[in-house]
Amino acid sequence: MNKPDQIQSFRQSRHQKAPRAFCHDYCAPGSYMITITAKSPIVALSIINQQSTDMMKNEEIIIPQLTKLGEYIESELLAIPEHCPKLDIPHYIIMPDHIHFILHVRSRLDKSIGKYLAPFTKNCSQEYTKLGNLTSFTTLFHPFDDRIIFNPEQLEKAIQYIKDNPRRYLIRRNYPDLFQRHLQLSIGSYEYAAYGNIFLLKSFRLIPIRIHRSWSEQQFSDYHSSSLKHINQGAIPISPAIHPAEKAIIRDAIESGSSVILLRDLSFNERFKPQGAYFDLCAAGRLLLLSPWPDNHQRRSKAGYTEFHSMNDHAARIAALPPTARFSISTPTQLRPLPKKP
Repeated sequence: MNKPDQIQSFRQSRHQKAPRAFCHDYCAPGSYMITITAKSPIVALSIINQQSTDMMKNEEIIIPQLTKLGEYIESELLAIPEHCPKLDIPHYIIMPDHIHFILHVRSRLDKSIGKYLAPFTKNCSQEYTKLGNLTSFTTLFHPFDDRIIFNPEQLEKAIQYIKDNPRRYLIRRNYPDLFQRHLQLSIGSYEYAAYGNIFLLKSFRLIPIRIHRSWSEQQFSDYHSSSLKHINQGAIPISPAIHPAEKAIIRDAIESGSSVILLRDLSFNERFKPQGAYFDLCAAGRLLLLSPWPDNHQRRSKAGYTEFHSMNDHAARIAALPPTARFSISTPTQLRPLPKKP
C-alpha cells in the first residue's frame, strides 16, 4: 500500500471508530444536539401511544410515556449538570429506542464532552443489566452521535426537532410504506438509493428542472413560468434543485400541491429521515429522494459542479423513460458504474 492509500485508510478507520468533527474543540463552550441509540430494538425506553390524526397534523406536542428504564435514564440525564455545573441540558426527549438532547457547555471543560457522558451511559447500562436480570454487564447504547450547533437558528431547529420527534415517530409508524429506503433500485440501466414514495416514478409525466447559468433574467423568468405551467397540468418535477432558480421552481411546485422527485449526492443511512417540511411532504406521499448508487454510498458529500451536472443528467434520463420501465425492485447481480464524461 502506497502512502496516499495508507493515509486514506487511516482516515476511514479513524472516522469509523470516532465519528466526531476532526478539527473541533470538544472542550470549548458551545452547544450540541446529542443522539444516543439503544443497541437492542426490544428494549423500550418509552411508549408513544396512538394519537388522533388531527393532533399529528397540527404538530401538537406529544409526550412519550416513560418505562421504568426510561425513568432511570431521565433521572441520570438531568443529573449530568449536577455533576458538572459547566454543562446544561435545556431540552431533551426520550423516545422508545433513542434519546435526543441539547447539551450546552457554559465554560471551558477540563476534558471533552464524551468523558462527561461516559458515566451517564455506563450507569444506564448497569440499570439495564439489573432490570433485565442479565448475567453480565451489557452495554445499552451505541456510541453517541453529536451535531455541533453553530448559531441561534440551528439551535431553534434542533429544539423544534426534539419537540416534534414523537409526532414524526407516529407518522412513520402509521405510514411505513412512505418512508421506505431502497439501496439498489434499478431505474433504466442504473442503480439508485431511494427514499420515499418510489411509485412517483410511475407518474405519466416527469419534467426535469434544469437551469443554465448563462441565461438572462428574462430566460430564467420564462423558464420558471413554463415549468410551473407543466407542473400545474400534472407533470412531476425531477431535479437535484441546486441552482437558486431550480430551488424556486421546486418550492413553488410544492406550494401548488405537486409531488417532487429530488436527486442528491449522498445515500441514506439506516436512521435517515427527511428534515423539516420534507418530512411532512414524505408523509403525504409527495416526495421521492434518489441518489446514484454505489458512487454516493457511505461517504462525505463531494458537492462539486461535475457531480451536480451528472445528477442533472440522471434526472433527464429518468424523465425520458416510459412510466412502465422506470424502476425495478430487484437486487442486481452487478453494480453498474456511472458513465464517465467524455
